Amino acid sequence: MILSGGGSLGAYQVGVLEVLERAGLKPAIVVGLSVGAINAVVWTAHGLTTGTLERTWSRLGAAQIGMRWTSLAVRLFGLFLAVLAGVEIVLTVLGSRELSVARLLWRGVSAGATPTSALFDALGWVLVGAAGYLLAHAAREIEEWISHLSVRAAGRLWSRWFGRALLAGAALHLATWLAGWPWPQRFSATVLVGGGLVWILYRRGRGGDLLRRILVRALPESGGRGLFTGLTRLRLIDHLVAAGDPHRLVDGSVHLMLNALALDSGRMCYFINWPDPGPALRETLARSLSDFEVLGTPSEVVRAAAASSAIPVLFHPVRIEGREFVDAGLFSSGALHAAIADGADALLVVLMSPAELPGRGRAERHLLEVGGWLLELGNWRDLRTELLTLPPPWSRAGDPARICVVEPREPLPARMLRFDPRDTQRLMRRGAEDAREALERAGWLEPEPARAGGPHAGVGGAPR
Repeated sequence: MILSGGGSLGAYQVGVLEVLERAGLKPAIVVGLSVGAINAVVWTAHGLTTGTLERTWSRLGAAQIGMRWTSLAVRLFGLFLAVLAGVEIVLTVLGSRELSVARLLWRGVSAGATPTSALFDALGWVLVGAAGYLLAHAAREIEEWISHLSVRAAGRLWSRWFGRALLAGAALHLATWLAGWPWPQRFSATVLVGGGLVWILYRRGRGGDLLRRILVRALPESGGRGLFTGLTRLRLIDHLVAAGDPHRLVDGSVHLMLNALALDSGRMCYFINWPDPGPALRETLARSLSDFEVLGTPSEVVRAAAASSAIPVLFHPVRIEGREFVDAGLFSSGALHAAIADGADALLVVLMSPAELPGRGRAERHLLEVGGWLLELGNWRDLRTELLTLPPPWSRAGDPARICVVEPREPLPARMLRFDPRDTQRLMRRGAEDAREALERAGWLEPEPARAGGPHAGVGGAPR
């Protein structure tokens, strides 16, 4: 079975896997590419059952896989705060109210300021400057700390409590301003506005989407080897695997093949979970400029899944045995030929774009959307080319057919890099519907008398 890449479209694969589970179809070989590698690893660790995947995808947001816009904003705000604090300290000490940045932005906010308030303002900006300096120089450490919490932490709970804290701060600011009490008004107002922007940035919905698009358009060089470290994605996979039986990943019951691109050699690398790849597989990989690495422990398989899904520029490369790997979605993978060389007697290929890929009908709005579309095109071109170049015995014709291709009839109703639980249920339903139709067409399932929800009538030839 081949599970292709596709970012957030991976929820479509969960619907396909759910149909296989109900029908009793258990593949002996699973090749996972990018998000397909993550689904393959979690599915295998849970004994080829989909319950954990369904629950995870139903609540999966961008932050849960490490696309945490607030942590990215750390790099942007750090230097900004340090510079802003320096300006404000100088202006506060000099006693200039009209020329201060806060005065220009929030005219009248410090009309009742007192010398005590000015002192508090100066001390507040000293703290802001120090915090900005630390943020700019410790962004990676902060990201790592946050990633430890993100697997178990609920984004909505964080958003709710942070919103309440902002409301309490706003009430305190307003009370001191109306009463004329000593209070760092300019500092307080700046913190409230900055906190409000972070809160909106993290939330789902139109406001958060708009602010994120603005941030992406204005994004400077990130200071790292990717916009996000990918630690959260790695820990999410590890957490999901640990909830099942990790030893299933290396017991040989299912041959896992997870592919990634090696940055040091430019060759494709297949991470495999059994010790003795046969000569046919070795020769096939050598012809396609590919290598293989044998994985002996569950933690190595988890790390390989993270490497396979490390989208270049978006995530940092993943280091395995001293070498760095990234998602190979834009490069020819040879996944179908690798599965055949490993001894597959039939192939189930799950694609997330239709056979005749139509025009988008719209222009991508920013660099991440353009990148997502290029990755989708890369996956589509690679697997379509492989389907067209398979040897004659491998065909969709016959009863049963040796190849069953599950694919949507039209583009899926989601964007590749937009992880939104609101899209998940629609994607899983589409995957289940398309899988049933494709399996019946290939002769691997007997047609149901009526689609009223009953169990499948029977199973044809099971794919390896």
